[in-house]
Amino acid sequence: MPEDFKSDMLFGLLQTGIEISLGAAQKTIEAARNPQDNAVKLISEMKTMLTVPENSGPEIQDKAQAMAGMWLEKGMTLLVELKTAGGKFTEGK
Repeated sequence: MPEDFKSDMLFGLLQTGIEISLGAAQKTIEAARNPQDNAVKLISEMKTMLTVPENSGPEIQDKAQAMAGMWLEKGMTLLVELKTAGGKFTEGK
């Protein structure tokens, strides 16, 4: 029984990795089609990631924690978007 669980878990991780990779490839191709609009979007995203959130505390550690939380949130959001985009290719199994 544990061997089946490990193989199922490994298959799920592999499938998730493939979906994220396919989603990243699709997003890259879409970005290459219209580079000017995507450059503006990229610059605005970078600006928000380098700006300290307003709700952070007065200490440097508070500001660092607020920025780290924001980066984690944006990273997880990006992973979900990529997995969703790549999942469209693997639905037909």
